[in-house]
Amino acid sequence: MMCCSLLPESPLSPAALPLWPQTVPYPGWGPAAMTDTPVEESLFQIIHCYHQYAAREGNAETLSLEELKALLMDNVPRFMESLLVEGPEVGYVPGQVDDSLPTPQGRKEPYYIAELFRAADKNKDNQICFDEFLYILGKLVKDYHLQYHRQLCAHYSAQHNLY
Repeated sequence: MMCCSLLPESPLSPAALPLWPQTVPYPGWGPAAMTDTPVEESLFQIIHCYHQYAAREGNAETLSLEELKALLMDNVPRFMESLLVEGPEVGYVPGQVDDSLPTPQGRKEPYYIAELFRAADKNKDNQICFDEFLYILGKLVKDYHLQYHRQLCAHYSAQHNLY
């Protein structure tokens, strides 16, 4: 079962495109155009980071569990450290990862990444293709968004003497 949306025969598949093409399939696309805004630069950096870690061993288009752990340890260390912090266990069921559960922020869960890997690996090939990586990225963004709101609320509360 093919995981990623681009088929090997596709003229746009990663194997068919050179790493930095001189001409790109769509005008205005490519590394130079992607650096025009902070969001586009961030997207390009995420894609580059994914491929950098995927190329470390085995299939250069997928992440193994070890490659995923290395990517997260190196690139989202605050999130990874939060998995080892003691905290309330409210609403979290060990061994279960899905969108209805709160994020593991502040919980002692050293096995969370392995559980997240299994939940993201939709085709159960023990590899994470880019489409499956987007699920993990979505969980990370949701967690960072929650932290943003917690900090914003704490700042507002401190300003208005609500504590």
